[in-house]
Amino acid sequence: MTEELGSVEEPIGTAELQRLQDKYRKQNIANDRAREQIEEDVNSGRYSEEQGDEISASFEQSCREILDRIQGEIEAHCRRYNLRVASAPHWTDE
Repeated sequence: MTEELGSVEEPIGTAELQRLQDKYRKQNIANDRAREQIEEDVNSGRYSEEQGDEISASFEQSCREILDRIQGEIEAHCRRYNLRVASAPHWTDE
């Protein structure tokens, strides 16, 4: 008995959308870990509070730019394939 491959097909572009969402999620996790490391470095005295604030501000800007770029890729992909993101909160951080 053979099953047809098309019987449980996902819409075209779904796999790539999932890959992009996973990329966003992994970047967000990496950002969180780096934030924790910066905080630990400040608490251990490696950086002064002022240095920590400067590093954090620069880091947050960089994180936002990276996440915004990935989010833009996701949105463009959705438009290209007429897809909707079922539950945006799992890939956005807002």
